[in-house]
Amino acid sequence: MAKRTLVITNENLADANEVPESLLPLIDEAEEIYVVAPTLTTWLQSLAGDIDGARVSADERLHKVFEHMHASGLEPDGAVGDEDQIAAIADALVDFDADLIVLRLHVPGSPGENWREHRVAKRVRTHFDLPTVVFYFDSDGQVVGRDEATEGTPAAATHGAL
Repeated sequence: MAKRTLVITNENLADANEVPESLLPLIDEAEEIYVVAPTLTTWLQSLAGDIDGARVSADERLHKVFEHMHASGLEPDGAVGDEDQIAAIADALVDFDADLIVLRLHVPGSPGENWREHRVAKRVRTHFDLPTVVFYFDSDGQVVGRDEATEGTPAAATHGAL
């Protein structure tokens, strides 16, 4: 059972003001939750160092997640993170000793997917020796898939509505 859960959020949730039902078991059993909203820049923004707009979007995303978690009775802490998601996770792990990483990503290949999300789950599992669970969200903010791995090793994705 994960006591300290690090949540990386790359997407906006559906309008329902609550944590998606499929995430609740992981979140509910956590004693502490730390949420990171990476600064998701476009390739051109990253190249030009123009990240202000992306940071504002990340801050809005972070606060929306906080609202959803508060509505579900949870008290998370968190911050806006680096545009490199591996660096954002590493930064968070300096002060927050997580025993589970939860990635909330767009469906691969979907219009909402950011270029920085490509293969991020595999990269996280390669860089950090922590169990990692990935939830994939569609453009409507609904969970449509889950990929779970323990001991820092990738597992096959489970797709379909959860």
